Amino acid sequence: MQQPDNDLHNRIASALTGLVKQIKALRYYPPGHPALQLAAHECLKGFLPLLQNDRHLSLTVRREGFLLNDQPVAKTLQVLNQLATFCFARRIQYLTVLSDLKAEDLLRFVQNLILDPQEIHARGGIQAVLEQARITTIWVNEQDLETILERRKKIEALPPETETTAAPGDKTSQLTPAQAQALDLERLLKRLDEETDDQRFRNHLQELIPLLRLNLIIENRALVLRAMVLLCRNATGQKFSEVRRAHALNALGQLATDELTDFLVAMLVDRECGEAARKALLNVLAFLGDKIVRRLMFLLAEETSATNRKVLADVLVRTGVAAVPVLQEHLFDDRWYVVRNAVAILGEIRSQDSLPHLTPLLEHKDIRVRREAVRSLTKIGGQRAVNILLKAAESDDQELSRQALLSLGAIRAASAIPTLIKLIEQPELSRGAVDIKKDAIRALGEIRSSEAVAPLLKILGRRSLLRRALNDELRAAAVAALGEIGDESVRTVLEKASGDRAPAVARAAVQALMLLDKDTP
Repeated sequence: MQQPDNDLHNRIASALTGLVKQIKALRYYPPGHPALQLAAHECLKGFLPLLQNDRHLSLTVRREGFLLNDQPVAKTLQVLNQLATFCFARRIQYLTVLSDLKAEDLLRFVQNLILDPQEIHARGGIQAVLEQARITTIWVNEQDLETILERRKKIEALPPETETTAAPGDKTSQLTPAQAQALDLERLLKRLDEETDDQRFRNHLQELIPLLRLNLIIENRALVLRAMVLLCRNATGQKFSEVRRAHALNALGQLATDELTDFLVAMLVDRECGEAARKALLNVLAFLGDKIVRRLMFLLAEETSATNRKVLADVLVRTGVAAVPVLQEHLFDDRWYVVRNAVAILGEIRSQDSLPHLTPLLEHKDIRVRREAVRSLTKIGGQRAVNILLKAAESDDQELSRQALLSLGAIRAASAIPTLIKLIEQPELSRGAVDIKKDAIRALGEIRSSEAVAPLLKILGRRSLLRRALNDELRAAAVAALGEIGDESVRTVLEKASGDRAPAVARAAVQALMLLDKDTP
């Protein structure tokens, strides 16, 4: 079997990803917006290296992805798999791009590609739609180059376009309809808000769903948000009948598409979004819950801005336990950062049901995932989480062990005391062993149980000639922990330690005595 050219496949994946960005831009920006031309030119940059020396690009389209010479192209890249499904729904089986491709061709191609599949079918299919738009550098469902070039000549021989055959998205031809759609939506929202009859309310909702989809442009985003808030209010308001709430909830379910989710998220991360709108968006997205969690996780995985990732994570946390099943699925993703994000969000949701799913990740190949798993276990808390952290504390993975020890101290897990005492009583005095013991001692101090006093005093009194410096580190840590515990019975010992020959021990003793004095009435 012929081996795929990985470099070529990567360049094709980059070019196709540019198409995805164009689709997003067209769904968000109004016709004629400069961002649309910019997205088209950026997309063209991805295709040009593939079309050098008068070459053309021919791809096979399957529901699950793109193929070049029967070899899958970036089959693990989810964004391309979704683009392939999008194209396949429009009955595209083959895609051919000619060498003289222009940015304008890409823009017009995507403008027609995002038309509703039923409209495309009614107009004779996607290739007929493209020919009507005079697009001659991108062809679908035709692989024979000679046939393509012959049909191209016929199209280019047609008389120039008039205003009646203007390209889709032309600002002068679509501006008035867009304004009319916004006005229709505003009037419909007013009727919905004032309607008292449940059946008429339902009839209005049937009008709202397609009309709202037509208004998913930046100019009308305030209206779209207003509509979503109205639906959420009607779906939850106790003053409304159960029937009305059910109708509103059903409408929300129909509207909870990837397209709407992308639109609302784009509004949310926009720097110009006001605080009131931001709060409303967070509430709406959280209310949509399990209907959009999968899309939110996809957007989170693809997002490059740390600020925007934080916003998306916050939405998922607000979704609560409804997000847990999808988050758990992402714990098996090949990308470490996707797994880490899912783990972190599960930690913030704090569901005890997540514990069995987080435990195996303490052995994940990437340390960043292991660290996040410990943090999430700490946030979830409870005895089951403590038991898991105790096992991690005794792990051979020193970094994981140390983080688990600190976490046990942070949550003041009294049940961890026997294990912590066992660790500090081990005789080994290597650098690594001392670091582990110091963390265990610190955890005992944070737990503040008198049960730890005797073992800590034993460490303080221990002497070692061969590894004096390491031993003194442990003695200083023990003194600090005794100060944290605040048991008045150790005052005399601490006063004596304040004059210890080891400066670190003496300083720790002085500070511990200050803590005792502070706690004394």
